[in-house]
Amino acid sequence: MIINLARDFFLETYRLFVEISPYLILGFFFAGLLHTLLGEKYIKKHFAKSNMWATIKAALFGIPLPVCSCGIIPLAESMRRDGASKSAVMTFMVSTPSSGVDSIFATYALMGPVFAVFRPIASFLSGIMVGIVTHLGGGKEEDEKPLKREIETNNTRPREKSFGQALHYGFVVIPSEIAKWLIIGVVAGGAISSFIPADFGSNYLNNPLLSYVMILLISVPIYVCATGSIPIAASLIAKGVLPGAALAFLIAGPATNTVTISFVYKRMGKKITILYVFSIIVVSVATGLIFDLIRKSSAVDMDFITAGGEFIPYPLKIISALALLIVFFNSKYDLRRIGKMSKENLYKIKVPDMTCQHCKMTITEALKSMPEVKSVHIDLNSKEVAVESTVDQNLILNRIKEEGYHPAPLRGEI
Repeated sequence: MIINLARDFFLETYRLFVEISPYLILGFFFAGLLHTLLGEKYIKKHFAKSNMWATIKAALFGIPLPVCSCGIIPLAESMRRDGASKSAVMTFMVSTPSSGVDSIFATYALMGPVFAVFRPIASFLSGIMVGIVTHLGGGKEEDEKPLKREIETNNTRPREKSFGQALHYGFVVIPSEIAKWLIIGVVAGGAISSFIPADFGSNYLNNPLLSYVMILLISVPIYVCATGSIPIAASLIAKGVLPGAALAFLIAGPATNTVTISFVYKRMGKKITILYVFSIIVVSVATGLIFDLIRKSSAVDMDFITAGGEFIPYPLKIISALALLIVFFNSKYDLRRIGKMSKENLYKIKVPDMTCQHCKMTITEALKSMPEVKSVHIDLNSKEVAVESTVDQNLILNRIKEEGYHPAPLRGEI
C-alpha cells in the first residue's frame, strides 16, 4: 500500500513537472523580452494620474509582467514615490503578481486554453476593481516628496537594452524567483493527485459555499506565486473541486499574502487595505461563480481541464524538463564571490526590505549605472550589498533609495 502510494506520488509529480516544462521555458524567454523592451521606468511614468485610463493602463501593463507578490512591493513603492496615483499603484499590485506571461503559458500547459484565457481576464478585472474602489474610497491624493535625482542626472549612464539582458532576466532572475515555489507547487499537486481520493471533491466539497470559503482561507494569507499555484489548482480540479473555486485560488493566492497586506496597510492606510482585500475576495469569487455558471450552461460538452501540453512530443518534454532543471540550478548559485572584490573603497550596506531576486537585480542595475561603481555583490540571505566604488557612500545610499528601498550602512562602514 505505502509502496504503491509512493510510486503514484513520484509518477504524478514527475508528470506535472514534465508537462509544464516546455511552456515555462517559452514563458521565461518572453518574460525576459518584455522586461528588457519595456523597462520599469517606462511603466512607472504612465501612472501619475488618478483616473480610469491610468487604472486600465496599470492593469494592462501588469498582466504580462512576471513579477511576484514580494518583488512588486519595492516597485510599487518606487512608483508611488515617482508620483503614481494610489489607484494605479494598487491596480498594478493586484494584476501583476496574479498573472504573468510565464504563468499564462504554464496555465495552458496544465489546465488548457479556457483557463489560460479566463485567468488573465480575472486578473485584469480584479486589478480594475481594486483601482476603482481605491480611487473612490482612498481619500485625497497626497503629494509624495520626490527623491533627489542628482545621481541620475549627473553620475549615471543610460542603461542599454540588449538580448543578453533579456536572457539573463528570463532565465536567471525569474527562475530564481519562482523555482522554490514552483517545486513546492508541483510536489503539492503530486501529493493531491496521489493521496486524495478521486471522489473527494464530490463527496466533501459539493457545496459551492464551502468550496469557496476553504479556498479563500488558504489563498488570502499564504504566499503562493502565480506559476506555483497552477499544479495545485489542476490537481484540486482533478479531485472534484469546482473549477470556479480553483480559479478563485489562482487569482486570490498570488495577489494577496500577509507581506503585501502589511505593506498596503503601512503605505496606503487601513481603509485602502480593507478595500484591497475585500475587492480581491469579491472578484475572485464572482469570477469563479461565473466560470462555473458558463461551464454548467454550456451546450457544448467542454473539458475545462484539457492540458495544452499533451500536444507536444514527449521527447521534447523530457528535453525541456532537463533544461529547466539546469536553469533552476544555474539561477540558484552565484559564482561571483565577494572575496574577489578589492578591500579598498569597499562599502557594505544593509537593505532589510530586499527580499527576492527581482530586488537584487533592480539594485544591481541601479548601482552599476553609476560610472564610479566597479563591482556589486549582493547576498540575499544576509540582505547585504557590497559595493566597490570611489563615489561617496551617501550617493550610493541615495541611489538605492531611488529604487524604493531603505538602505543603511553597516556599522563601521561610514
